Amino acid sequence: MEMVLIARETVVKFYKQFEVFIMPILKFFLGLYVFSRILAIGHTHSMFDTLNEAMSPTMLSWLFALLFVVMPVNLTWILIIFTITIQVSASIEVAVLVFLFLLLIFLFYGRMAVKESFLILFVVLAFAFNVPYLIPLIVGLYFPVTAIIPVVIGVFVSMHIPVVFNLLEAPMVIDFTDIDIPDLVTELPGVFTEAYTSVLAGFDNFSWVFVAFIFAIVIILVYLVSRQAIDYSREIAIGLGCAVTIFGYILMSVGNHTDVSILSVILWVIVCGIIAVLIRLFDSVLDYQRAESVQFEDENNFYHVKVIPKVIMTKPKRVVRRIRSTSEPEAEE
Repeated sequence: MEMVLIARETVVKFYKQFEVFIMPILKFFLGLYVFSRILAIGHTHSMFDTLNEAMSPTMLSWLFALLFVVMPVNLTWILIIFTITIQVSASIEVAVLVFLFLLLIFLFYGRMAVKESFLILFVVLAFAFNVPYLIPLIVGLYFPVTAIIPVVIGVFVSMHIPVVFNLLEAPMVIDFTDIDIPDLVTELPGVFTEAYTSVLAGFDNFSWVFVAFIFAIVIILVYLVSRQAIDYSREIAIGLGCAVTIFGYILMSVGNHTDVSILSVILWVIVCGIIAVLIRLFDSVLDYQRAESVQFEDENNFYHVKVIPKVIMTKPKRVVRRIRSTSEPEAEE
């Protein structure tokens, strides 16, 4: 255990020393992955063929990743919204609906809760890497309860991405390239009504509601338990969060609200719990054996505080001693 703690201190010290360089690099690779996945959708309208010929998706991914590093968060969201809209523009109806949905999320939540809004993106990425159960554990540990909102939005988006792709593969309700402007204006209400009906038909699966509910319960549970004045509260909170997640998915399976294998859920929840513990380890390690209760007061209040020191390990310094032989002549003064 001592070697693990020494390795942890080495990594943390390295990160703090080069944080100004590490964070932009991590943001760049995150942006590169996100925009590579977005540009891989490939359902663009014919009007963007010239742009596709001028710049390859790889070049655009690198350019957008650089912008992801230097731009403010609000502008980053706008760039993501417009990029997704262009990538689904082969079906104008779907493009408009996707654009309006993402724009409403940005206007009514993203621009007001800038930092928490990025949880939507991380939820989508967690589903892509098959570790969505990690999100409620981390959110409960390090975010306020209001972070339930972006997590629920992320669950909804993640579980309906296949629906959007199915709509993109379906034929368009109307061909916008071979129609006059007056006829287009006349037929637009009927076109989008039919498109909206098709979208609702694809969203008839409400399993996302049960997943969002489970994640919300886990976030609240982890948040409350991790802030209790008990030893190993955060580790206990992670364990309870994993247990509630498994129990919730078992109930979903009994009610036929999910087609996910329970064995697979249990294995991935355990993996996510281990990852959460490792993240907690690199955050801080507390020495509960040296915990103390401190009492003091001022003119207005009396304080009863529990003090738990952090474990700080450093590499043992090598002490080199020079052993001089007794037969070696002493230096003359």
